[in-house]
Amino acid sequence: MSTASPLSRPFSVRLPEDLRGRVDALADATRRTRGDIVREALEREIANLEWEQRIVARVTDLREGREATVSLEEVEREFGLAGEPVEPDDLPDAE
Repeated sequence: MSTASPLSRPFSVRLPEDLRGRVDALADATRRTRGDIVREALEREIANLEWEQRIVARVTDLREGREATVSLEEVEREFGLAGEPVEPDDLPDAE
C-alpha cells in the first residue's frame, strides 16, 4: 500500500505553447513551480465550472418537468401584489 498523498499523484495535461509559456513566466515571476501554478488555476476555475454545470442540470430539470416552477402571477397573488408596482423595500423578508 502506498503512503503517498493524493496531492503527489501526477496528472498529465498537454498545453498549447502560448499557455505553457504563460505558466512558465508566472512560475518564474512568483518563484513557484509549474505544478503549483496549474494546481491553483484549476482549484480556482473548477468551482466556476461546477457552478455552471449545476445551472445546466437545473435548467434541464426545469425543462423536463422534474423541477417545479412558480409563475410570477402566483407570487404576486401570494404576496398581495397583483397589478401593483412594487418597490424592493416594500417586499417582505424571505424566510
